[in-house]
Amino acid sequence: MASDIHMHIISDNGEYRYNDMFDGVRDYEWFDNICNKYHTNFCYDSFPKVSGIPDVAPDAIKKDKEDVSYFDFFYVRVGEFLEWFNRLRPDVDAGWVSTYEMWLYQAKGIAPEEIPHELDEDCNALDYHFMEIEDPEDMSRALFEFIVDHKDIGLEDYIVYYFDN
Repeated sequence: MASDIHMHIISDNGEYRYNDMFDGVRDYEWFDNICNKYHTNFCYDSFPKVSGIPDVAPDAIKKDKEDVSYFDFFYVRVGEFLEWFNRLRPDVDAGWVSTYEMWLYQAKGIAPEEIPHELDEDCNALDYHFMEIEDPEDMSRALFEFIVDHKDIGLEDYIVYYFDN
């Protein structure tokens, strides 16, 4: 069943700073990662989320929490998210790519579809290079950049997120 994310940033005194920041986004892999369900990226093992909503949540969020069509309520302090992101960089991966894939990435910005972390025994090792690749479309990166770009967001503010059907 398809789910939509509701993500808000609220101040430490419970006022909305930003409401429904990713309205219309349906990145199910990211949704699973930030809820610690079937995550595909080890970085999310230590994602600093808390289940539920903060005590200072606005009434609209408290009402959504009581409504049965909303589920998986979590929150994280902005400062904890920023520290986690800077320490683990979930938007960066590294692995083995062929000389051609390396050229495509460096010359044209085309990232390989898959980045193997180990070389196959039967490959031509001279044709492979270990390289780091950033994913500019990573949703945690988008959240990080949103926070950095909005100077009114404080480290003690909350990122609150939940889902609906």
